[in-house]
Amino acid sequence: MTRLLRNAALMFGALLSTLSASDAAAQAKVLCVYDPSGAAGDAYQYAKDYQTAAVAWGVTFEPKPYTSETVAAADFRNGKCDAVILTGVRVQQFNRKTYSVEAIGALPTQAATATAVKTLMKEKAASLMKSGDYETAGIFPAGAVYLFLRDRKVTDVAALAGKKICTLDYDDAAKTMVLHVGATLEPADIGTFASKFNNGSCDAAYAPASAYKPLELYKGIGTAGGIVSFPLAQFTFQIVLRTASFPEGFGQKSRDWTSTRFDSAMAVAARAEQDVPASTWITIPDADHVKYVDMLDAVRTSLVGKGQYDATIVKLLEQIAAQ
Repeated sequence: MTRLLRNAALMFGALLSTLSASDAAAQAKVLCVYDPSGAAGDAYQYAKDYQTAAVAWGVTFEPKPYTSETVAAADFRNGKCDAVILTGVRVQQFNRKTYSVEAIGALPTQAATATAVKTLMKEKAASLMKSGDYETAGIFPAGAVYLFLRDRKVTDVAALAGKKICTLDYDDAAKTMVLHVGATLEPADIGTFASKFNNGSCDAAYAPASAYKPLELYKGIGTAGGIVSFPLAQFTFQIVLRTASFPEGFGQKSRDWTSTRFDSAMAVAARAEQDVPASTWITIPDADHVKYVDMLDAVRTSLVGKGQYDATIVKLLEQIAAQ
């Protein structure tokens, strides 16, 4: 009888241990996802694919869509999310190094962007992905950022002086650029800049081509405006997580997977640019092109000096762009 009781106790203990392990494995990590289109958007679909891939790395995710990036970032910061997908400019509060991939004028072409991001996703660059408790576990492109104008005659850098430019109130880099050309800041956020541009509260705004249709920026452009076909910066979405909340090596597995998805993400951005009518694009003269390059170089150098951009990352981007 004593032996039977002892065996029963051992079996019961083993069962409890198994159930406990199963419960822990089944407990999903919350992945907060900013997507202006909510669960119907490209970023959220990316998150669903990421959820599927992460199972092989020992993590089950529960994606949670947000149409407010401010709320998504706050929930992650306050521990309501284990990981989050945000735009690069929002990531600066968690990892200024990977935010610097969006440095003004540093990556003028999609080819340079691809090389830079894929380089940073490699294991030898893992230290650059971490900042305190946070780790950037993936970067994927969302296209170049362009200047949207209500008046297509205002393309010269000097002509921007005195014009109102809708500027994200948390984007210090953009503020510096706007003030550098003598323009006036019109404070906005990612949820209001489009309406301000469309109703004439500002003369210009900056955004990727993917915003043209969903945010109806063609209303602000009308028949007199256009989009300057000169990339000001590269727009990205980034995955950020708390390193301690995930299995060892999870971040690198995530970055390796993200690299394999880069081309498909870039294709989405390319289609958005192709969907903009050809007549909307404004090709600037070579002389104006040089002025834009010089202006962006000056602003970027200033921001590195102020610590707004990470010097190591920016130097790497500039070396890649020069190749």
